[in-house]
Amino acid sequence: MKKSNVLSFAAAVALALAAASCGSNTDFDAKSILEAAPVRLDGEQVTLSQKDVECGIKEELWDSPTQLSQATTVARLTPKGRALNFSDDVTMEVNSRPYVQVRGTFSLQVDQVTDVSAGEKDTKLVTASAGVKVPHSCFPNPLPIMGVKHGNFQHDTPASFQLHPTKDGWAFDRVVH
Repeated sequence: MKKSNVLSFAAAVALALAAASCGSNTDFDAKSILEAAPVRLDGEQVTLSQKDVECGIKEELWDSPTQLSQATTVARLTPKGRALNFSDDVTMEVNSRPYVQVRGTFSLQVDQVTDVSAGEKDTKLVTASAGVKVPHSCFPNPLPIMGVKHGNFQHDTPASFQLHPTKDGWAFDRVVH
């Protein structure tokens, strides 16, 4: 085979491989899949702004904060807060944003997908910055889900979502820690 033919063949193979790998990523719209239907979350941590905390106190979703230690302050949830699927008290720690745990069914808003990779047993693992939509005037913006880094929830770490195949495409399975 002539050198020019070998180079042409190599270029064609490289182009075909690039197109094949691009096609699978562009055809897989993780954002749309995660936002398509409400998902069940079980004990995920979400961050709050100071404005969210203040509004929650005013609207009686949680009590005024009490200091537990030099580093930790807690606002106890009220029944009104639990009715919105907040499942643990609001925690405020030194050098961290306030956060609260949620448990229930929520719609998600995905701001940015940072990675899609193969998971276990034909699943896909999606790493994304995403938030839960809480239907209350105190939370006009989705509350960011805290991802896990080195075994701890971190407010600046994207969450990891496992998706599984269905007969109609892909669906949310769970948040992976």
